[in-house]
Formats: sequence, C-alpha cells, structure tokens
Amino acid sequence: MASAGKAAAAGRPKLGEEKLIIRSEKVRFIDLLSMMFLRRPITSYGFVDVGDQTARDIGISPGDIFVRLTEIIQKALDSIKTPAKWLGIIVEFILNFFALNGGLLGILWNIVRFKLVIPRRDAANFRTMIGMIDGRTELKPAPAVSDGDLRQLQVLNVVESGEVADLESGYVTDRTPLVMRTYLILEITVMAAKIAYENAAFVENVVKNVWKFNFVGFYNGWNKFLKEDTTQAFVFTDRAENASIVVVAFRGTEPFNMQDWSTDVNLSWLGMGAMGHVHAGFLKALGLQEEDGKDASRAFPKDAPNGAAPVGKSIAYYKLREVIREQLKQHPDARLVVTGHSLGGALAAVFPALLALHKETDILARLGTVQTYGQPRVGDDAFVKFLRDEVEKKAAAAYYRIVYRYDIVPRVPFDIPLLAEFAHGGTCVYYDGWYDGKVLAGDAPNPNYFDPRFLPSMYENALGDLVKGAFLWARAGWDYREGPVSLLYRAFGLIIPGLASHSPRDYVNGVRLGAIQPKQL
Repeated sequence: MASAGKAAAAGRPKLGEEKLIIRSEKVRFIDLLSMMFLRRPITSYGFVDVGDQTARDIGISPGDIFVRLTEIIQKALDSIKTPAKWLGIIVEFILNFFALNGGLLGILWNIVRFKLVIPRRDAANFRTMIGMIDGRTELKPAPAVSDGDLRQLQVLNVVESGEVADLESGYVTDRTPLVMRTYLILEITVMAAKIAYENAAFVENVVKNVWKFNFVGFYNGWNKFLKEDTTQAFVFTDRAENASIVVVAFRGTEPFNMQDWSTDVNLSWLGMGAMGHVHAGFLKALGLQEEDGKDASRAFPKDAPNGAAPVGKSIAYYKLREVIREQLKQHPDARLVVTGHSLGGALAAVFPALLALHKETDILARLGTVQTYGQPRVGDDAFVKFLRDEVEKKAAAAYYRIVYRYDIVPRVPFDIPLLAEFAHGGTCVYYDGWYDGKVLAGDAPNPNYFDPRFLPSMYENALGDLVKGAFLWARAGWDYREGPVSLLYRAFGLIIPGLASHSPRDYVNGVRLGAIQPKQL
C-alpha cells in the first residue's frame, strides 16, 4: 500500500478500483513454493483478487518475505482450526469443572452429596480461557497519581453501593450504604475489554452486580462473508439515569479461535474512499456488504440494506450505532467511550472511522475517547490521517493505543512496502516489562516482530515475565497472584516470544501499577 496509499493521501484522483484481497483458503502448497523460489508478480496468482488501480500501483512486485510468511501462517492456522476449537471447548470445560466444584477434593465431596456442578458455557459463572488466566472482575478505585502522569487526565466519579466482589466468582449479594468512587477511565476500559471475552450472562452479572453500573446489552454481529456471528460487543453506562459515560467494548481474539488469529495477520485490504485503505477482515466483522474497492458507499452503505442479515440476526456496526444513539439521547451529558483488546481493539478503531465516513456528526460530537489494548494495525497512512482529522481533531476525541512490551498482535499485519503498508495511528502508550508507561513518538519497538536484533531481548522479556508473574504478588499484593493456568500461559512465551505478552492480565497490571509519563522516545 505504500505508493497507492501515500498517493491517495496526497490527493491523487482514483482511476479505478483499489483493493487487494488474498484468499488464503485458495493458496496451494505449490503456490507457497512458487512464492518462495520464483519472483512472479503477486497479482498473477489465482488466489489474489486485485483492483485495476491497485494492479497498476503494485506493478510486477512479487511482494517480500512477509507475504510468504503470512500465507504460511494462514495455512498453518487453517489446518488446526477445528482441532483448536474442540481443544478449547474441552480445556475450558475441564478448568471450569474443577473451579466450580472446588478442585479434586471438592469434586469427590460433591459426588458423595449428589451436588456435582456441571459447567454450562452460557452460565454467569462460566469463564473462558481469558477469564481463567486472569479471574479479576472488580474495578480498582483510582490511585493517587503524580503530576505529569497522563492517567490523571481522565477520571470518573461514581456513586455506588455493594460490598467488594469476590475476585474469582464475580458475585455480590449483600448491599452496603452508598459510597463515592473515583475510577480511571483507563481502568474501566481495560476491564471492559477483558470481560468482553466472556458470555453474555457473565458480562451482565459483572457490570450490574460487581461494578454497580447500568448494563444496556450484549450484542452479536453477523458476518456476511463467513455466514455466522463473528463479532461480540456489549454496552453499559455508569448510571441508569444521568450517566456520565456510555461505553461500548468489543470482544477480541479468542485464544482457541484460529479464525480470529487468521483475521489479525491477514494482509487483505479494501479502498474505502476518504477513509483510505482498511483491513478487509475488520470491515467484514463490523458489517461490510461488498468487496468493492471503488465505491465505499456500496461496500459499506450508511444504512443496512434490507435482508443484509438473516431473520433474528443483526450487523454489528448498524446495531451498535442504533443503541449508542439511543443511549446518548437518554443521557444528554454522557460521553461515548469505545474500547477493545486485540481484534476488539481493531474494531474499536474502525468503528468511529465509519461513523465519520457516514457523517454521523451527532454521535461523533459526543465521542470522548477511544482506548485500545494490544490492537493490530487496521489501515494505511491515509486511514491514520483520516482518523486523526475526523475523530481526534474535529471530534476532539482522544485515541490511546496501549501496547505491552513485545506483544505480538500490535506488530501485525506486517508492514510491507508497495503491497500492504499497514500503519498505526493514535497516541501509543508503551508499557515495558515493569509497567513503566511512556508515550512514544512513533511505533513500538520491533514493529514487524521478526527483526533479529530484538530476539535476545524478546526471550529475556518472556523469561522475566514468567518470573515476575510468579512473584509479583509479594510486592504488589494478593490481587496480583497468578495461578497455574496463567503461569503456564506465560511459559508459552518462551516458545513464541510476544504471545504471552498479549494477555489482558499485563494490560490490567500496567494500568493499575504503572504511571504514564509524557516523554517521547
């Protein structure tokens, strides 16, 4: 996307369709060999659907090593998609079975008492792998922050009641007198992004009974191209009346969902007019209608076409836009907050850009902040500029993109000259291994992940995170203790460095334990 994207950003008139769709499911083994050893133009392969304008921009470019590497990763992910799905179902069932019955002795005792608990995936006490890695559900009141710590810029005062929730179950029963709590907006968004991985009943229980906020709804979004609900998000406000914030949180990349991981690394993009070139997978997750790289109004119309989703299904972008507009009308003083982790972070970045494309000025005027965690790249330089001009400048909304150390996901899709020049936007807040937050002038270190110069540091960080995870509670308190599941997950970072750094646990720890200094690196 280098020449195409930068030319578009400079105002060059478009002469044809701009898109590059790589259909990885059609890539054959012989195609992989051809890409590795021959220098055929990437547009000459049958699995590449390219617009005429893009074909002229790319020319005879064969792509580079990252194109081949991406397709190898895609084929590997596709080959284990079904086994990984069933592995996830089995592992999560076993972990919940032991947790809900109180371990092995509890299981035996419950058998004797005929009170054995069988986990149900839709129950309010069922946790996904993300919830098993980090079972915390409570919000921590805002800490005292020093001058210059950027976290002091956004806080929320909330009147709430109820005792502190149990960290593992998330349930609250007794009620106590009203108290005033002050929360960092970062605290609210990072926890919302984390619990978005759980089922609707779990999310509703945490929002209503643990946070004492007003739960609006949990929503599934239909993907026309995959023909299933692939997008999940929930909406809540801090109060049922006269709310200060309306929050929408998107679910991210699920550990055992290879389709999610495949979407993150996919190089396909679509020209979206003034929005620039945008990752096709993220557009499809929100409700893309046609892979039309020439007419953005046809690709993603302002209003959902009739019959765009089966009866009883809804499309994420249109449904959430409707719910948000209704909530903002109901709460005239509220500001909109959008968040998500991983894939959810990508959707959180594209969502306001679509609002701007569709001239939804009434909603954009109320947008307070977009805060994403471990977000992959979503578009080219033109998209970054569009988001900055329309959302950050015109709407005066802050866009913070938080990255923990060598997290692998913010480093994909790969930035490939000429073919797919993906870029990051927003203000990058970078946490190092000890949760020391800094605002970076550019991208996070090792932007394409595979730079060999960073390899020793990446493995050192993975080992350090494992040791830190085992002993952090001794310094920071019992809330930061990690169980066997979390430590085992961290151990995988010794095999694939950066994988364990993607866990929401480190993002929660960073927000709670680390200051954010506004110095530039």
